[in-house]
Amino acid sequence: MDRKKEVRALALNRRAALPEDERRLKSRQIQSLVTALPEYRQARTVMLFLNFRDEAETTGLAVQALAEGKSLVLPRCAPGGLLIPAFIGNLDRDVEPGMWGIREPKKDSLAEADPKTVDFVLVPGAAFDRQGNRLGYGGGYYDRFFARLRPTAARVAIGFAIQVVPEVPVDQHDQKIDILVTEEGVERFHKTREAPGSMRKR
Repeated sequence: MDRKKEVRALALNRRAALPEDERRLKSRQIQSLVTALPEYRQARTVMLFLNFRDEAETTGLAVQALAEGKSLVLPRCAPGGLLIPAFIGNLDRDVEPGMWGIREPKKDSLAEADPKTVDFVLVPGAAFDRQGNRLGYGGGYYDRFFARLRPTAARVAIGFAIQVVPEVPVDQHDQKIDILVTEEGVERFHKTREAPGSMRKR
């Protein structure tokens, strides 16, 4: 088993072992921390994901974003390892089980969003470290999608504290996150991306 698979399995087994009531409580704590982030509060267009199986719950975040008048975008998995971002106006009407049973925008009514208009992206993951590295589920969907965002868009990962490991194994194509939110708090990482033509402050 390679190192990524080993770390992924370790973190996901830890997550799966969380009792349901504890998972719900920690999820509520994570949601409160996310909605208090300045990056979230200032964002007009937010891209979230709807939780699957034993991930931290995010449906409440989506409901809140719509209630606050934000433009809500959810991803749909497409062939070739691509994420299609689509606008969602109603979680009951516009969402269906997609690939692997994950709740996604309905294929027949996709209103695709321009990634360059997204201000804030919430990202799932299997494991995280305190250097801003994220280990996904192996498909590379978000790593590819990050390249389509504005450099100023906030990349925010959420997970439970038990998913944080000393070091996530990374490859050259793996993309860092800006912020990690667990039930224990918010961790920020040095952001090195800059807009085209901008000058980096020294």
